[in-house]
Amino acid sequence: MLRAARHENDAALERARVHHAIRTAVVAAFLVDPEGASQLLELTDEEVGRRLKERLWEIAAVVTVFGIHLPAMRAQESELRKRVESHLGRRPIGKSGSTKGPATRSARYQLLSDGAILREEDFIRASRITKEVLDRDVASGRVFQVKLRSRPYYPAFFLSNMLDRKVLAKVVRRLRDTDGWSKWDFFTTPVESLGGSMPLEFLRAGEVNSVLKAAKFFAKKKLA
Repeated sequence: MLRAARHENDAALERARVHHAIRTAVVAAFLVDPEGASQLLELTDEEVGRRLKERLWEIAAVVTVFGIHLPAMRAQESELRKRVESHLGRRPIGKSGSTKGPATRSARYQLLSDGAILREEDFIRASRITKEVLDRDVASGRVFQVKLRSRPYYPAFFLSNMLDRKVLAKVVRRLRDTDGWSKWDFFTTPVESLGGSMPLEFLRAGEVNSVLKAAKFFAKKKLA
């Protein structure tokens, strides 16, 4: 009984979060471009949802390329809110000892929640390709996948127009037979030989050769 009630509360919280996120997006759209936002009302519900998802995937790609750590930002925001509420004499919302929330989730599943990695069907839609094309890209080393409970997921940064897909393919191939999560770590972790920057940041700046050298060294070390 207690478990059912807890599940119902979690589901209600998720619905509230989604409602808040959509409401915030709608308000922002009308503030930025009221006329354009009004034209969305002429589209079907399915079309509006599709366009919203496409924009979310694009933003997720940008966030990954720039190395923005969303959980850390949310933690800082939560801490600031608590300090403000404490200063105002209010009781902070939520329990400090709670075991729920992003901090206790698996880091890899958090990437899925943040949109840094996408489900196969979402990646295909966002890329505007077919599954056959994606399978060929994976087989040829143009794209790599990571696995969560044996299901394939794909890095959102492949969708970013700030990165050259042909260059990304060169780097992926230079990483050779390292596993998917090792490839992810290479692209998204600061590298000493790159001055403490992420390879994605260097690729965005056009510093391809430096990243290729770092990838070769990384693969050699991993596969030794």
